[in-house]
Amino acid sequence: MKRHLALILFVALLMSMTVIPAMSQDVELHGFMQNRFYANPNSSARFVSERVSLSAIGQFSNDTTGYVEVYYHPWLTDRVLGPSDGSQFTAEQSRIYLESAYVDLPVAQGRLRIGKGRQLNFGLVPTYPNRKTSQYGIVSETFTQDRIIGAQYDFKLGEMDLGMSLYTDHRVQSRKVGDFAGAPVDGLLPPTKTVAHIVDKDDSANNTGHLATSLRFGITKPDYQVHLSGATGKMVSEDRDVLSNAFGIASTSKKHNKYGIDASYKSGPFCMQGEYYQGNFSFLRITGYQFLVGYEPKGKTRAYVRWSAVENNKPIISTNQLTWPTRQLTFGVVQPIRKGIWVEANYEKNMESTGGAPKSDNDMFFIELFTGF
Repeated sequence: MKRHLALILFVALLMSMTVIPAMSQDVELHGFMQNRFYANPNSSARFVSERVSLSAIGQFSNDTTGYVEVYYHPWLTDRVLGPSDGSQFTAEQSRIYLESAYVDLPVAQGRLRIGKGRQLNFGLVPTYPNRKTSQYGIVSETFTQDRIIGAQYDFKLGEMDLGMSLYTDHRVQSRKVGDFAGAPVDGLLPPTKTVAHIVDKDDSANNTGHLATSLRFGITKPDYQVHLSGATGKMVSEDRDVLSNAFGIASTSKKHNKYGIDASYKSGPFCMQGEYYQGNFSFLRITGYQFLVGYEPKGKTRAYVRWSAVENNKPIISTNQLTWPTRQLTFGVVQPIRKGIWVEANYEKNMESTGGAPKSDNDMFFIELFTGF
């Protein structure tokens, strides 16, 4: 029944998008789809329709816009996901995911965005043009990937820019390095093929109920940008207790504070990015850093290499993956085919310090056909 309801809602969204243009000449419809071929170590090769995105942008006046984007993950089936500690959720909560729903309008000398969308004011915003590869990578997953719901204000003063956000804080949960869409074993790979690491996560079905704030400021020029940023919020008791159990450290702290620096530079077809973040997640001091170099001539084959690392700054416990320092080397090649269509190959070499436990076979390779329309 839930599956049928989800499909009905998705079809209703499609139909509503077809009639919107009849009501307004100022609405544009867009979308994209990601079809992938995975060939991971010791996993059966498979084709997967990873994601379909549908979006609409409306112009309310010359300077005010509204934006809605919905993701559909067709490979998710009806089942219960997550650990048995009370944090389980159903696949339906992720099959249709509200990526963005906001209004963006001018206020004073800047712009105010209200609703759900990417966090604009902490770290390097991991849009496609920024992150360069289809996969986010472990540093972005921990610190910058997930969307926020709240109010964001940004303005520029010459070459200086400043932004502030007030939003519902993220949950502190985990993602699995090496997991992929449509993976075997009821859609989830076993622990020998994945490694869980601590991340900030948008959990719309069970959010924290705590407010968080962030601030980002720096310089943006045509060929480079440098920014400092910080955020402060509050964890929920359940997430703190999961960390306490994982590391064997009793704590009453609910700290959820982060700060960092990001920089990017472009010269001709060459680009570089650097990011460094540190966060206090209860009693943990999590450090993440990554560096990317790329070659991206206009309209031709692009190539990228990225090195990433996330460390918990606590002793490693071989029986608990959350305590393992994680490193990742990513290679990406993108071949444009036509406007809005390209083929991308990504290979992730994942490395963890396991404290003596066997190395998980969690390297990842896939080829993606991205089609935008």
